[in-house]
Amino acid sequence: MARLPLTPPAHRNAPAGTSDVAADRIAGHAAKQRSDVLAVIVKAGAFGASDAEIEAATGIRAQSVSPRRGELRALGLVVDSGRRRMTPRGRPAAVWVTPNHAGTPPAPEGGAA
Repeated sequence: MARLPLTPPAHRNAPAGTSDVAADRIAGHAAKQRSDVLAVIVKAGAFGASDAEIEAATGIRAQSVSPRRGELRALGLVVDSGRRRMTPRGRPAAVWVTPNHAGTPPAPEGGAA
């Protein structure tokens, strides 16, 4: 089996300035995406929502859902419920809720508490 070189991730090898361009491009969309992500989690109530479920509900790509949800977490607007649900690919994913639903038993699937 061939060994892969232990090099930094590809994004660190990107041409200078590409990250800055990407940040500038998303800046105009980030606030709306944050609002949309938060709306899905709020609507889900105690049942919560995983990133995959947020992606399905909003149409926002996973590469954007995760950072927006991370920003909401940093602001204290969402928390990890401690529960996990399987993604469509069969992997466990964190279930996100608003702080007022942390520790609350989940409502039945599809229902908000």
